[in-house]
Amino acid sequence: MTGQNVVVAGRTTDMWERLFQPVERWGWEFVKPVPATVSPEAANPPMAEQVYAPHDYQLREKRAKRAWIGLIGYLVLAFVIAVMIAGMVEAAVKEVPMAVELTGDIVLGLGVLLAIWNLVRTRRRFTVMKRDYTARYNAAVERYNLAYTSWQQRVAEHDQREAQRVAAAMRWYPVQLTTRPARIDVFGGTEDGWASLLVTVGSPLLAAGSSVLLLDFTDLAVGDNLVVAARAKGHAVAVHELPRDLAELGIIADLDATEMAEMVAETMHTMNRTQFGADLRGLHTDLLTAVGERLSGPLTFAKVVAGLQVFRRVYDAGSDDTLSPDEVRKLNSYVDTVGGTDQTQNELQALEGELRGLARAERAAEKQATAGFRASWPIRGYSVIATRAKTGRHRRFVEHMVFHRTLQELHTREATGRETLVVAGADQIGLESLEAMARQARRAGVRLIFLVQHLRDDMQKLLGAAGTVTLLMQLGNGDEAANAAEFIGRGYKFELSQLTLQVGRTLTHGTASTEGGSSSVQRSRGYTYGGSSSSSTGPNGGSSSSGSSWSTTNTTTHSREQNWSSTVSQSEADSQNRGVTASRVYEFEVEPTALQGLAPTAFVMVENGVSGRRVLIGDCNPGTVLLDRVADRPRIG
Repeated sequence: MTGQNVVVAGRTTDMWERLFQPVERWGWEFVKPVPATVSPEAANPPMAEQVYAPHDYQLREKRAKRAWIGLIGYLVLAFVIAVMIAGMVEAAVKEVPMAVELTGDIVLGLGVLLAIWNLVRTRRRFTVMKRDYTARYNAAVERYNLAYTSWQQRVAEHDQREAQRVAAAMRWYPVQLTTRPARIDVFGGTEDGWASLLVTVGSPLLAAGSSVLLLDFTDLAVGDNLVVAARAKGHAVAVHELPRDLAELGIIADLDATEMAEMVAETMHTMNRTQFGADLRGLHTDLLTAVGERLSGPLTFAKVVAGLQVFRRVYDAGSDDTLSPDEVRKLNSYVDTVGGTDQTQNELQALEGELRGLARAERAAEKQATAGFRASWPIRGYSVIATRAKTGRHRRFVEHMVFHRTLQELHTREATGRETLVVAGADQIGLESLEAMARQARRAGVRLIFLVQHLRDDMQKLLGAAGTVTLLMQLGNGDEAANAAEFIGRGYKFELSQLTLQVGRTLTHGTASTEGGSSSVQRSRGYTYGGSSSSSTGPNGGSSSSGSSWSTTNTTTHSREQNWSSTVSQSEADSQNRGVTASRVYEFEVEPTALQGLAPTAFVMVENGVSGRRVLIGDCNPGTVLLDRVADRPRIG
């Protein structure tokens, strides 16, 4: 939101050519191009194909290498055996048949041939296997190289396309409205910002064949840049500076008495509001209507002032030829009807005092012919009505007079739907009058643009009205910037608000001791009784014997037991808890300080459309069209 400085020296004609295109434009929105994306294949290079050797490749390789060793070993073994056999059979050579010797030579020869055949066969098998494996391996390597080269080319082409896209992407898109509002309110800004906005907005309107009427109450000539541009492009341009061109403009020349009276009375009312304002407005209307009805020819401020002087009985017909004798006679005939009350005389004097300055300006003008105020608002082209009065109150009265004359024109104007009315310095007028003009402009189908320098007092009530779009430019005052930020709105996000860390340690130490014992006494008693008898008879006679026995047993057992134990226990526990708390925070979409620091040509646009609320940041510097990568059409989405 920092705007830009554009050098246009030497390229003014080119700038006008680009600006005057019949496409609605309120400025340009800077859109940062989408960064270049990484190719989706960049992280997926081709994989090399795995070519595996046969499972017995190494075995066959070893056999092929060892085949020579086997052949040489066999030959050496055969030679040793042959020598040994030759030595053993040398003595008995005569006894060994020739067939046996021949058979041994044949066997040895066959063994040598078999060894050579085995060598050739083994090496041939390995050679065929190795050739097949090498061919498959080389084919896989070639396929991988081709795939890798193709992958590199695709990634490089993607990167090149992305680089070209970013380099060619549009950075500035024209700002257009998605709705068709009847009124656009511009708050804040400087004279440079307003001048740039008028050029940026007005040039496409003029190129489309529309008409633009600017009421410039700023005393800063904010419409002069568009005047220069429109003349350079051959559009009809009319500039009226008040009160210098008051006679040429003819504010009341094409009005009847009633319309003139209502316009002047409304001007007096908005400038001097009192508790009796409504009654005074009616009195002013009656007095001015009475004067206007008795004047002939087109109405002028000089004639109206002279008529008021007649009502006050201070008009000198001998030295002032403003009124004709017939007009003086008609006015004098109504003097008694007007009455001579103090309030009437005071209001006659007040009206004369306010209109006297306009009358002097009319007399001082070199050009007296006028086509009327209605002709100053063309069907096509650009017209400017600017106030340049030296004194503050007189200038303010002229501004209100022009404003209410324009408001009255809206009542009767047959609009074409291609007309735009711009009021620069609208905060000089007042909320009630601005709302009245907004209603009439909507009824007449005229697009209305208010340029309000300060967002304070009653002007805050204009924010966000139904059917309007708001542009917020540089607002240096802190309160005004805060009000604008509140209007733009607040967004929410979740922010980390609290971090908690709880660390705890628990130590437990315990001891236990037990002691016990037992004592017991056990008694037992036993009694045993027994007896025996025997007899015998022998040759010599008989004998007998008998006997008995008993016993008593008493047993007493004492036992005593004692035990004790001691237990010690200890435990330790550590605990740690971490917590994160996020809370919803509402913040300004645009901070007040950002609005205070806006560049003179930067703005924040707030539009309520069908798809919802739209907040957009743009820049109305007309030199933007000379930059590179400026789009002709608005951004989609």
